Amino acid sequence: MNYSLVFALGIGVLITLYFARIYLSRFKLIGEPNPLQNNHQEGNSNWQIYYFYSPRCSACKTITPVIEEHSKQYKQVSAVDISTDLALAQQFHIRATPTAVFIENDIVSDVQLGSGIGQTMKDFIEKHASAN
Repeated sequence: MNYSLVFALGIGVLITLYFARIYLSRFKLIGEPNPLQNNHQEGNSNWQIYYFYSPRCSACKTITPVIEEHSKQYKQVSAVDISTDLALAQQFHIRATPTAVFIENDIVSDVQLGSGIGQTMKDFIEKHASAN
């Protein structure tokens, strides 16, 4: 029996399970109350977006400038560097970057992982900015 093949297959399964756990953990937060509901800056706003990134993340480097433009335009959009604000990332159970947490009426409505969050964020902002 070829043990190196069995070993490689076992390692592959463990890696797959690890990344599946990270991906599926995003669903755990959806429907939960905003961990910062008593602490948000916007006052009367019924929506918020928290974008978590790391300066070492290559996908974050392409998305972060776009998000920072949104955060200048809308007070409800917050960019959080997890290397300097780890406590906030832990409150939201962030395990990977980039991650965006979308909040409506102090309830987490969606969590997006990866480099595709830009369009989702744009659609979310357009939907809520036009409602105000």
